[in-house]
Amino acid sequence: RPDSGDFTQYEGVIDDGAEHYDTRYWHPHGTPPGKEDDDARAKYGFPLVPNLLDSCRAPFKATGLNFPWFAVHGNHDALLQGTVAPSEEFINEMVGPRRYTALPTTTPLFEVLMQFREVGPASYPSADDAPYVSVAEDLERRAIERGEYAQMHLNSPGTPRGHGFTEENAKNKTMYYTTNLQGVKLIVIDSVNHFGGWQGSLDLEQFEWLEKEVAAADRPVVLASHHPLSKMFNDYAPVGRRVCLAEIQTMLLKYPQVIAWLAGHEHRHHIEWIGPQEEVTGFWQIETASHADWPQQSRTVEIVTDAAGDIYFGLTVVDHAAGVDYAKAQNPLEIAALSRAISANVWQKRPELGAKHGIDWWLGRPTDRNVVLKINKR
Repeated sequence: RPDSGDFTQYEGVIDDGAEHYDTRYWHPHGTPPGKEDDDARAKYGFPLVPNLLDSCRAPFKATGLNFPWFAVHGNHDALLQGTVAPSEEFINEMVGPRRYTALPTTTPLFEVLMQFREVGPASYPSADDAPYVSVAEDLERRAIERGEYAQMHLNSPGTPRGHGFTEENAKNKTMYYTTNLQGVKLIVIDSVNHFGGWQGSLDLEQFEWLEKEVAAADRPVVLASHHPLSKMFNDYAPVGRRVCLAEIQTMLLKYPQVIAWLAGHEHRHHIEWIGPQEEVTGFWQIETASHADWPQQSRTVEIVTDAAGDIYFGLTVVDHAAGVDYAKAQNPLEIAALSRAISANVWQKRPELGAKHGIDWWLGRPTDRNVVLKINKR
């Protein structure tokens, strides 16, 4: 059930109540009497969708997958808003009876933004005298620790058991593993810096484990992580040290068995060759878009070897099953259709309003989508 707290009412920031109505949020149910229309509808053409918030909270039966799937740990699995390491204070606030509606009087917005950054440390201000509304307490809103994250996969249905994670992962609170998939060795790494910051890196122990696994491989190696290599520069470490882009790339390029790195994080389609042009070593980095943002697509990756020993990757972008018409947005497919339409029209992605990239950046170039890639026999 995609809900928390009081199951009889919506308690989030898109509150329809006139007392805490905020024009910066889209209110699909409409405008309270005596208030101005929100920016989403007044300026950017967002629709009225009656009962949407109740439809989004309704229980549904997940279809599931008919094939084995493997999990990759990402920054939104470990950090608050993918950025801030959970502290005891904020874990208590997450499950508690308050939803804050503004900053404390002594905390300017620019100060908050300065502390919320891609390279740690990252933090939220203390609540102090921040105004709030009362909501239902719910322990299910708690932050999930890495060991618990692995255990939840071990307890979940589907195959393989644990979806890559093992009892050892749950015990040691490690989020990386390796498995053989027919003729390929898949190495899944944990690129999250659990000290904070939304960009990635590896701890030293994991980096040393990774090199041992790559060096011992008796077949082509495919890496998978949340962050692509280009975003592995979060070196913040109050204890120990983090291993970042240059050191990781230098190590991987020593081993010709590494052929690909699959990643997400930037929510875009992007393909890049990492390594020398003569292809003695090197690999394809294959980034794929997100279902949270436009274009809401997945990708299939087929790996084949021809008689000469050359390796080919067949990459195909896949849309989700929702249609164009979202009707009344009352069931999962209709809600998914509306979600896609919204993702293509969010004003935060408009360059004329200050966005770094236009909407086409997330789509990628034609060569980032449906393509065939090749690595010559090594």
